[in-house]
Formats: sequence, C-alpha cells, structure tokens
Amino acid sequence: MSWGHAVSTDLVHWKHLPIALECEVDSNGNVLEMFFSGSAVVDVNNTSGFAIPVGKDRRGNVIYSQPMVAIYTSNYPTAHTQSNGVVIREGQQSQSIAFSNDDGLTWTQYEGNPVIESPPPAYADQYNQFRDPFVFWHAPSSKWIMLASLAMKQILLIYSSDDLKNWTLESQFGTYNARFGQWECPSMFPLYVDGNTGAEKWVILMGINPGGVITGSGTQTIIGSFNGTTFVADPVDVSDPTQIPAGATVFQDFESTSSTFEELGWTATGDFVGLGPQEASTVDVWNIMGYNGKGVMTTYLFGDIAKGTITSPKFTVTKNYISFLIAGGYYPYNPATAGTADDNQVSISLVVGGQVVHSQTGTDTESLVWRSWNVAGWVGKEAYLVVTDVNTGPFAHLHVDDIIFSDTPKDEANWNDLGPDYYAAATYNGLPTSERIVIGWMNNWAYAQNIPTSPWRSAMSVPRKLALKTINKKVRVVQQPVSSLSSLYTSTLYSRKFSTLQSGYTKVYVPSPYNARMKVTLRFTRGTGTKFGIILRSNATNTQETVIGYDFLAQSVFVDRFKSGDNSFVDWKPNPYPGYFIANLPTNSADAITLTVLLDWSSVEVFDGLGQIAITSQIFPLDGSAQVKLFSEGGSTRSVSVSINGMKSAW
Repeated sequence: MSWGHAVSTDLVHWKHLPIALECEVDSNGNVLEMFFSGSAVVDVNNTSGFAIPVGKDRRGNVIYSQPMVAIYTSNYPTAHTQSNGVVIREGQQSQSIAFSNDDGLTWTQYEGNPVIESPPPAYADQYNQFRDPFVFWHAPSSKWIMLASLAMKQILLIYSSDDLKNWTLESQFGTYNARFGQWECPSMFPLYVDGNTGAEKWVILMGINPGGVITGSGTQTIIGSFNGTTFVADPVDVSDPTQIPAGATVFQDFESTSSTFEELGWTATGDFVGLGPQEASTVDVWNIMGYNGKGVMTTYLFGDIAKGTITSPKFTVTKNYISFLIAGGYYPYNPATAGTADDNQVSISLVVGGQVVHSQTGTDTESLVWRSWNVAGWVGKEAYLVVTDVNTGPFAHLHVDDIIFSDTPKDEANWNDLGPDYYAAATYNGLPTSERIVIGWMNNWAYAQNIPTSPWRSAMSVPRKLALKTINKKVRVVQQPVSSLSSLYTSTLYSRKFSTLQSGYTKVYVPSPYNARMKVTLRFTRGTGTKFGIILRSNATNTQETVIGYDFLAQSVFVDRFKSGDNSFVDWKPNPYPGYFIANLPTNSADAITLTVLLDWSSVEVFDGLGQIAITSQIFPLDGSAQVKLFSEGGSTRSVSVSINGMKSAW
C-alpha cells in the first residue's frame, strides 16, 4: 500500500503524478513498510524546520519555502530494526511524517520516524491497530492537532505538537453512536452554523467497518466543541442505546424469556412454534452484543437451520416511527422473490393492508443496533410485524429486541451517507472554514475486492461541500456536490414540467453516451400517488434497472439496486451487495421536494435539496441498459419538473 498523487485546480479535472510514498521492500522481497491513510498540511510558519532557501527578495533577504508535510501511518508487516535504531515489531502501526519543498512532487521521509511509535501505555496491546492520523493547525492554541484512531477500541486519541515531530497526548474521544466495528479515517474540523461566522461548531467525521448503516463500511458524524485539547460531543448528537425517546411506547421488549411467542400474543410458524424469547447470554453465537435487559427474539435456535415466521399481534399505527434493535445476517426482503422458491430473506417487516411497506435485515454482525422506520403515512391504519427466516445458509438468523413506537426516530448514529458505498471520507486542509471539502471512497469493504471493474478497482465520490444547517431546530451536517462540477455539465438534454404526472411510466429520451452519465434534477409535490422517481440504466425488458425516488408514505428517499446489474461477483453468502436503501426525509403533503441524482456509468449519488441526506451506490449494468423512465406509483404526482444534463468526461 502506497500513497498515490493527483492534483487539480478545480476538484474536477485531475492530473496524475508519480507515486508520492511508495511501499518499501528489502533485498529479499520482504515488505518493510506500507503507507496507510493520513493527511497533509502546509507548514507556513516552518515550525518543523523543513523549509529550504528558494531565493532572495529585492532587499537581499532569503526567501524560504513553505514545506508540505504528510502525516501517515507506517504499517510494518515485517519485524526489523530501522537505520535510526528504532526496533519495529511485526504488524506494528506507527505515525510518521514526510516533507516536500516542491509542492508535493517529491518527498523525503523524516529521519526520526516514527514520530509516534506506539499508542499510550493503557492501550499498549493496540500497537497493531493504531492508525489514520488527521492533522491540522489550531490557530487559537498555536499548535498542531492530531487525531489518531485506536480502531478496535473505537477511540480517537487527540495529540498536540509545536513542530509536527514531537507529540503530546491531550485527551481521547469515544465510544459513541456507531460503535461495533473499527473506527477509521477520522477527521475533525470547524464549520459555521447556518453560515454565521459567530456561531462555530466542530465536527468529527469517521468511518466504521464493519457496522455501517447497510452492511460492511459506513461513515458517521458527531457535532460538538473543541477547545484545543478536548472534543466534547453535543448531547443532542449522541445516541444512548439504552434510552428510548420521550413519550415512546414499548410494544415488545422480549424480557419474558419463560413465555412462548403465542403466550405473548405473537404467532409462530415452522420451527418457531412453541418457542419464545431467549436470554441473550445463552444464544450460542459468537459475541452477541447491544441488547437491552436480558431477553431477545432470535431465530438462531437450532443453529441456522431453523425456518419459519414469527408474527406480532395486529395494532393501530399511532405514532410516526417504529424503532427496534436488530442484528444478524444480511438477507434482505426482495419483493420480486418473496414467497417464491428463490426467497432467501431473513428480515423483520411491517405489513399494512396486506403489503410489506418496510423491511429490515441484519448488517452481518451479532451486535444489535437501532434502526427506525418512518410510518407517519400509515397513522390510523392497522398493521403487524413479521419476522421471516426462510434461509438455512451461513449467518442466516436474526436477533430483535425492544420494539418501540415514538414520534421521533431512535437512531444508532448520524450517518453521513445512507448508501452502501461511501467510506474513508477525507477532508482538505488549507481552505476557509466555510469551504470544507470532502471526498469519499466509493466502495464497501464487504465486497470491495471483488467488484467487476477493469482496469481499476474503486472510484472516489464527487467532491462535496460540507456545512452545518439548522433543520427542524436541530443542527445537522449537510452536503452538496461542489459547484465546480458544473464544468462537466452539457446543455440541458431534457426538460419538462407536468402539472400532474399520471400513474405509470413516462419514457425519457437521453442521447448516448449521456444516458449512462448524467445529472438529473427532480422537483415534485405529492399527489394521489405513493411513490415517485426515476429509473436509470434500464433494459428493454425491465429485468435490469436502478430505481431512485421518494416514498410519500414512508417519507424517505430510496435507491433500489436489486436489479441494477451484475451481482454475481459475490460468490459467498450472505451476498452483501443487493438491496433497497432508504434515507428518512420527513415532509408535509404540500412540500415541494427536490432530488439531485448524479449517474456516472457504474454509480449513483443522490442528494436532497437541502443536502441533509445522501445515498451513494455502485451499480454494474450491462452497456445496453441505458433507458430512462419517470414513474408515479399508486396514483399521480403533482408539479413535476425534470431537468437532465449530460456529464462530460473529466479526463
């Protein structure tokens, strides 16, 4: 693993340069050092002493360079002794620096590396899970600040330095919100609230893997304050997994472990007849965590061979959200196969009027996490829940605990992106506070090494501008594609308005090659229908398509990639690739909703008008799948405006 290098003047058009920091190998072919993630700064005050003379001014005074300093994790696969005498253990991870005096074209590793050899003594056993330094200049304290992750402990260490070489541990942060998985690639930065330069808050952005919002990788944010030594999370931005929202009703907590499901008013079929909730500590799976109390509903009763359903008593929806704790294998409900011989779901679903309107599967972990459904569109309707396990494959089980009804969602974390393919997001130093730019890795460790692309493997997201905006009285991190992306847009290829778009499908003609790479802007208002959106990369028989839209009853944006193309590249079970991904976006019936969709051959990135939600997803359709269609489901959609621009190549 090495550091690549590319430069751009607009964040859109990039020029590749030679590798900046290349993996080091000894004469026998043993890898001595790999260069893991990190960050870079410009040392404008030459605190490091790395500057060199570059000339003289008109008065004969020496002009010095402003060195660029890279701070990275040295990952040492092989035990050895460095030339400076530092003894390295096999698998050790340490923080090192390199400097450049020619704007990053060439780099020199600091002879005193590593600058932080090991984590603090209290975490000495984490010497091989200590990585991803993010460094920035903190002007109020006139110091450099570093965040480094103790990945397996879900802790961020905060260090300070005067010179980028000598570091002092100041504090630590964690563990909060999404906490079952490795914390990686953190960054911390200030943002203005609603653009007010007098109202500043700090944001921590970090990756978690596994334990993402879908399965595998994910990215979360936490808003708080930073005083130069310590980050303190805002209480409203931290989720206590043991607490439920005020005014919530507990529908079922599964604490009656001596009762059968039937005695609790539930109905079981198949192998679950006559059984009931289990004490979580007795469930014979590896390291079940995250449950409340002692009892859980589980389908892991005879290993993964148990099959059947467990159905709740019927109830009337009276509150806006249903939330629950859930863990288990990733086998999502697929409406195309449910109830057929191809059905392999392991899920909990909400049924209203005989139709599944929400469904959730596990995230391929044994750690129960909170998930919420917006059910405001069904208030007053009769409904029931059903746990379905018709799968005997690996990890084919589900754990459920604490089903609650409330008027606010019970969320596990503040997810920066609600799709499966946005991880290791990195922000730029050196820009004004109002110009915080982030780029994410558009992939997921659950299948990253197998995606069917050539000659590359993985792409980056479009650069996004981050901000803090007050929405419904809560400060939130919002994001939108950078404005310079407009340099790629063609003139408008399709533009049409519908006062009422009737139920059904409306074909949209977009010329090749832009039918596979485009920017779509949708504006619409609820009519009599239940869903509205656009279908991209579709073939003539509709057996291949990516469906993007808004569910008016579930009040959520969705991306459906069950039929988006090739998913056979995953040759193990459960297959973490197919799925239906939702982002909660509450609206009123008269609200005008805006969605922006960026399609780039094998990816979609979706944003709402305020930037409060994003969904990033890879797709792998055949080249011939390039039809575009609008749809309105269950009735009409009002005040529809559609605008499509092609996307020119950035290369």
